[in-house]
Amino acid sequence: MAFEQGKFGIEYNSNPIDEESSGAGWIIAVIALAAVAVLAAAGVRRLISSPPDEPSPADTPVAAPTATSVATNAPPRVEPPKPPPLPPGAERNRPRVAQNLLLKLEKAEAAHDVELAVATIEQLRALPGEAVADLDNSLARRLGELNIRRLFVGKNRQWVKEVVVRRGDSATRIASENGSTLASLLKLNELPSADRLNVGQKLEVMDHPRFTIVVHRAAKYADLTLKGKFFKRYDIIAPVRAEEGNYETPARLRAFLAEKGIALAPADSAELDMLVPAKSSLLVSEL
Repeated sequence: MAFEQGKFGIEYNSNPIDEESSGAGWIIAVIALAAVAVLAAAGVRRLISSPPDEPSPADTPVAAPTATSVATNAPPRVEPPKPPPLPPGAERNRPRVAQNLLLKLEKAEAAHDVELAVATIEQLRALPGEAVADLDNSLARRLGELNIRRLFVGKNRQWVKEVVVRRGDSATRIASENGSTLASLLKLNELPSADRLNVGQKLEVMDHPRFTIVVHRAAKYADLTLKGKFFKRYDIIAPVRAEEGNYETPARLRAFLAEKGIALAPADSAELDMLVPAKSSLLVSEL
């Protein structure tokens, strides 16, 4: 290394870059190039391995919800309960109101609710058109059974009233004063006979019942109405000989029916004789 002496006697290196600094520079340059090479290689690997650019959420169209997605996100669907089966004969194509009334009748009878069953049958029979035309006869007969029960078991107050036996009263007199029959009074009070009544005794008696018997010659049945409403239906077991017209019933109705050629089963004749007082109306129709 060559030194020269300066103006003030101080020695200095005349070559600004000596051998030692020259070697260090080469080492630094090599390290820098190596670092650049490593960074470049890493960048290439990143470009190769990275997926294609994805569109931003703002640029991505929103797909309409599918039935599957809606069903997945929605709460589970609850199926409505199935209605109970219709009663026999009601499975035909009927209006909804008729189906509902038939189900109501089934429940009323299962619960032994006589008044509700009667009201429901009357509603069914009042439906217009052919809603329950095929069931009308069976409904009428069921209604008749219920009405007999309402009369003699329930002692329905629209037909029956309570009286108190006075001195000098007899069962026949009490029945006559109330426009009823002796037989119905005995049945209402479960009396074996009319021989003995006690003063102050309470009795049930039909309150001036207004019965009408309508005989249908062609259809071969007789409908009994009470105060203008259907009460019970009876079958006629032989051709009717009575002419069409209106008749007044005598006290002995059973004998009168036989005389007019209106033949019913013995039990039905006895029941009508018990229920229908004298001077009631009997109408014979050709239908």
